[in-house]
Amino acid sequence: MASSLQINVLGRFEARSTSGEVVDFNSKKAVALLGYLAAEARHAHAREELASLLWSRMGDERARHNLRQTLSKIRACSDSLLIASGESLAIDQQSCSVDVIEFEKLARANEPESLRRGLDLYSGDLLEGLTLREPAFEEWLIPARARIRQTACKTADKLVQLLVAADRTEEAIDTLHQRLAMDPACEPAHADLMKLFVRLGRRSDALRQYQACVEALQRELDAEPSAETKSLYASIQRMEAGSENADNVAGTGAVAPATQERPTIAVLPFDNLSGDEDAYFVDGIVEDLITALSRFSTLVVSARGSSFHYRDAAIPDRQVANELGAQFLVRGSMQRAGNRVRINVKLLDTASETHVWAGRFDRELEDVFAVQDEITSTLVSILAGQVEAARLANIRKASPERLDAYDVLLRGKDHHHRFTAEDCRTCIDLFERAIDKDPNYALAHTWLACGLGQAMVFNPDDKSQLMDRSEAAARRGLELDENESECHRILAQICLSRGNLKRSLWHQERALFLNPNDDRSVCAMGEIFSFLGRHDEAEEWVRNSMKLNPYHPERYWTHLARPLFHLGRYQEALEALDHIGRLRADDHAYRVASLARLGDVDTCNMAVADLLKQNPDFNVESFAELLPYDQADDRKTLVDALRLANVGQSQSDSAGMSQTR
Repeated sequence: MASSLQINVLGRFEARSTSGEVVDFNSKKAVALLGYLAAEARHAHAREELASLLWSRMGDERARHNLRQTLSKIRACSDSLLIASGESLAIDQQSCSVDVIEFEKLARANEPESLRRGLDLYSGDLLEGLTLREPAFEEWLIPARARIRQTACKTADKLVQLLVAADRTEEAIDTLHQRLAMDPACEPAHADLMKLFVRLGRRSDALRQYQACVEALQRELDAEPSAETKSLYASIQRMEAGSENADNVAGTGAVAPATQERPTIAVLPFDNLSGDEDAYFVDGIVEDLITALSRFSTLVVSARGSSFHYRDAAIPDRQVANELGAQFLVRGSMQRAGNRVRINVKLLDTASETHVWAGRFDRELEDVFAVQDEITSTLVSILAGQVEAARLANIRKASPERLDAYDVLLRGKDHHHRFTAEDCRTCIDLFERAIDKDPNYALAHTWLACGLGQAMVFNPDDKSQLMDRSEAAARRGLELDENESECHRILAQICLSRGNLKRSLWHQERALFLNPNDDRSVCAMGEIFSFLGRHDEAEEWVRNSMKLNPYHPERYWTHLARPLFHLGRYQEALEALDHIGRLRADDHAYRVASLARLGDVDTCNMAVADLLKQNPDFNVESFAELLPYDQADDRKTLVDALRLANVGQSQSDSAGMSQTR
């Protein structure tokens, strides 16, 4: 019986004793259970949760029985591998070593040797090759693999930057090859390799790397390299011909990330107003909040160790903020009564000594961890938005010339969200100013792309030119920081506008992997699914985004109305559209189409009049062709409903729905 083990869950599962002997658990479910506990080792897990995860299609009693049998198999191999606390289980990190736990710790380092050791631990995807056909487990495993793979990619990127700065070029090249093994379609990594090869005089290798880039992008994304990468390739070709200097091509190697003055937030331990038995629940929410907020590139989040140092400390908020270097503090409390829990949360701006936001959550504790996840996801979305709003309120009156790039960007976003022609012009100007202040600021390029995309609405005659400028700006942002979720989110919208749903979905999935709690990305996934014809999934995604952010923009109702219309739930579609204060052309169109299908002639005719008043030249076929539907039947469903309402007749007095059909 092994008393101490090395557990490897990155790549194919393996367990070895300290003497090197392989330990065979002889059970896929045992491997899956250990993999889950290893990857989610930040807190213990209830037996009921584990039983539901691995035996979701069985009754509760049968699932619990199977869990007990699996635990017996594990303990037969190592009786000290797991620790139990009441009804909860966790891996005992004192009696075993787990590669993924050590990997995630080393990935947070800032010196090359630790980062290299961390990358060496990443032998492949989490639990590679394991398939269970258990829906709940697969729903966890797929995003968990993506999250850990993304951590490995970020670790490689950080290591490359440090190695290049230390003039350790050969090591940087090896690391970039490792990076491409994780994500062959990572265009910036291909470009960096080309530059480093040129730096070493290996121009033939640089040219071959470009061909590898072309093939990978075509194979993985059905795309071609960006204009910048093509330009780099052309420069290397000219250098081969002796017409260009190598220094102009090699540059500085890897792209350095932009540094910005970002607001800092610290989530302090919540007050536990119940008994000690609920401490795990309160701390779990705080830890998850810290982790999730850290995924927002616009925030700097104090580490858990720093924040938890102030547990039960009678220190004024201003002093805590000064010691942590934080402008914003999150405080909260939790009280449990029977099967109900109440959580109060407040966001404090210590610079102005004001309460920015406060909220309360009352929930039934049918599933402790489901409630924990729900509250965390909602809080993250709200807090990130409130911090930005508070920062914006302080800078709105200042002259743009006095603001740094980040604050200029915030002001531009404020105008962008107002959605008028004048505000659109202003936001583009501000985004360009932010780029002038910091040309390597990825988010500024990304939001410029978004502003140019909005300009298409107000300047339809220039749509093609604006679309090209928008895509170029977004791709520049992605080249500067390929791990910026905003870049992927906006590129997804650009690809959607171009009708390339495959690439749109790819970028949107990347955005969600990078920041799964961004309600805008969750809603955008619903929008893409609706145009793919997956209307049930679209509705679910949009409703989830509304749960994440109760203060969501009105536009979310548009993305909900569309799948409801195609699902034949016309009254619900109308109710969704009723939440919108100022309807756009597509809102009017889906309203008319829903009313036509319901046979509400008088209301439908009034809706047609509203549509034509706002868009006198509205044409059904032209409008429908602009929508990026993947399924011809979906486009036909909308067109048929609008024709039923007689929209866009040649004479205005003939427009509208006839009383007899």
